[in-house]
Amino acid sequence: MKRLTPLLLLLLPALAGAQDRGAVAFNKACAQCHQARTPTEKPNSLLAVRQPVGPYMDQVLKKKDLSEVRTWVESPHRINPKTNCDTRLLARDDLDALTSYLSTVVVAPPPTRRMRLRKQMDEQVSARNRAAAADKAKSQPKTQGKK
Repeated sequence: MKRLTPLLLLLLPALAGAQDRGAVAFNKACAQCHQARTPTEKPNSLLAVRQPVGPYMDQVLKKKDLSEVRTWVESPHRINPKTNCDTRLLARDDLDALTSYLSTVVVAPPPTRRMRLRKQMDEQVSARNRAAAADKAKSQPKTQGKK
């Protein structure tokens, strides 16, 4: 096992380079219409991000497997002649890198500290609101039926 460790360490830059190459291919051929992942936070209205024209790729990959997405990327107009999807800028040798990159977007990134704190705060506010509503309901006198 000790002999494999140096080999793996030598391969890490190549693997990272392939991942970067896939991200570049995605940005070149797909990012005009698609985002890789569904946003996890609501966008700030002042700094709103452009909404994608096409579906989020992590949502697509929940319904389709990578081979189906690869077939689409190779020739979208064969599958749907009316599509606006244009992948002609994608070199054929970048297709493997793109497919590899897309396989990573299925896994959601870990939530940021800010996201975890926001969720915790939202849960605490909801619990307080429920407790306040329950206290209010207890303090209100029950009304009798109409006379």
